[in-house]
Amino acid sequence: MSLNQQSLWHQTRQQQDILSATPVRLELVPERASDLELGIAEKLRRTQEELQWYRKLYENAPAMYFSLDATGIIMSVNQFGANLLGYTPEQLIQQPVFNLFDRSDQQRLSDVFTSLLKIVPHETTGEFRLDCPTSKIIWVKVLVRILPSVDEHFLAEESQRTLATLSYPLGTAKQYGNDFGVEREGVSLTTVETPIPLCSQKSPVILMVCEDITARKQAEDALRESEQRFQTLANSAPVMLWMAGCDGLFTFFNKSWLNFTGRSIEQQQEWGWLEAVHPQERNFCQENYDSAFHARAKFEIEYRLKRHDGEYRWMLDTGIPRFTPSGKFAGYIGCCLDITERKLAEVALKQSQEAAQARLEEMENLNRLKEEFLSTVSHELRTPLTNMKMAIQMLGIALHQEQNFLAEMAKPAAERSKAARYFEILDNECDREINLINNFLDLQRLDTSAKPWVLETIQIQQWLWRVVELFKARNGNSCRQKLRLSIASNLPSIACDPYSLERILIELLTNACKFSPPDAEITISAQLKAHNIQFQVINSGVEIPSSELPRIFDKFYRIPSNDPWKQGGTGLGLALVQKLTKHLGGTIEVESGSNRTCFAIQLALNSERE
Repeated sequence: MSLNQQSLWHQTRQQQDILSATPVRLELVPERASDLELGIAEKLRRTQEELQWYRKLYENAPAMYFSLDATGIIMSVNQFGANLLGYTPEQLIQQPVFNLFDRSDQQRLSDVFTSLLKIVPHETTGEFRLDCPTSKIIWVKVLVRILPSVDEHFLAEESQRTLATLSYPLGTAKQYGNDFGVEREGVSLTTVETPIPLCSQKSPVILMVCEDITARKQAEDALRESEQRFQTLANSAPVMLWMAGCDGLFTFFNKSWLNFTGRSIEQQQEWGWLEAVHPQERNFCQENYDSAFHARAKFEIEYRLKRHDGEYRWMLDTGIPRFTPSGKFAGYIGCCLDITERKLAEVALKQSQEAAQARLEEMENLNRLKEEFLSTVSHELRTPLTNMKMAIQMLGIALHQEQNFLAEMAKPAAERSKAARYFEILDNECDREINLINNFLDLQRLDTSAKPWVLETIQIQQWLWRVVELFKARNGNSCRQKLRLSIASNLPSIACDPYSLERILIELLTNACKFSPPDAEITISAQLKAHNIQFQVINSGVEIPSSELPRIFDKFYRIPSNDPWKQGGTGLGLALVQKLTKHLGGTIEVESGSNRTCFAIQLALNSERE
């Protein structure tokens, strides 16, 4: 073994400052090479390589390793750990390890060192904050351990035993004080003690290992902040919130829920909340929740929950399953809404619908009775009036045969005999009564049910001329006004109920004749307006006060006059006209002014009728 090899081995042994044994230095006395010397040299070379390999592992181990004395002074640090902290090993050696930690944790770490000797085994752990400006590490998990000490005499004995074993076949080992020597055939192997401090129980060596847990602590802080934010949001929410775990037990209720029930969260947790549910819905709630829980499905339940004042309120409870990012079921989150007012409204609406249905059935019964009544009235009233009308006509014929009555009726009213005037009154009032009953019955039928339509295609020009001629023939004696017909050319045909339209126009012409002065002009016109056919009945010499126009189509309404019997009338004619026009799908309007009154009716060429 060369002197250079001896120096390297000695240097390697000096670097192992954490060892508790006293190292020795081997000096080879140049002698004649032998197999023993070559073996020892090879063994020392291998040992040196192994020590260098372990040293490399120590320097590059992915953690921070410190060897400290009892006061916390750094005796050694691995290269990887120093780099993580942002220092070189030389900058850390002989510095207090406490300077690497946050000021708030320094005393706590010092207490750990103080109590370390009282712990059996001599080891403890903790989490501390660092204060290294150039390092990204903030939190570390610290493990501190006292390295086991080795007695000096034990070390010396072991060294002597080793050397004796090595030299036994070749010579005798001799001891000179603290030095050992082996002599054989002129070859000397001497062991010399190196003055390296020994680690004893009075001066322990402390191993401290620091693991970077910054990411975990930041994740824990983020989780705590998220939980705190959720708690704040949940407790500030105006609705009642709850949460359940993956085992189905309820774990959280927000302040709105607790304030509503007046119970503590401990009383509500697990299945305690069911105690406030109305007994009639308690099993229903649990069964629906269990069913949804096993299916991992959303659910909605309505039940009554007791309020802090003892009143039960209806709740709509909605639960939504929660899953982790990996898809694992994590439980439920839900909210409750007070729907008492809605439930009361539903009950009131149901009662109202039932009452409306009852009223509808009652009205249907009344309508049926009314129709039966109208049918009876139609028969019982029309039959006598028909007989009266026939008797009046027969009376006129008999009087004419006996007294030339028709010539008497042709005279002016002032020159007629009393019999002629009485006959005229009797005939007119009978007609008036017949019209009143017919109009009244027709209006009632239109109000109670749709009148069956008999639709025909009407050629306006020919049809309207026939209607006017018919009116003249029937009312030649009572209508002394001049009738003028105005029909636009090329009017299209219209599909309509001719009977209803004829009755409308006849009623308007009758009304115009009654209220127009003698020798005035009444115009009947038909023209195309947009997509409608417009019929107009215009009379001059009279106008309707603007204050009376809104009421002119009311039943039994007649325009006030100084002589209410002068024009007569039933007060149902215009009401019937409006009703018939509506059923034909048209509109009617009236304008009056400048000594002129105009009724205008518009019917669609293609319209849907009631």
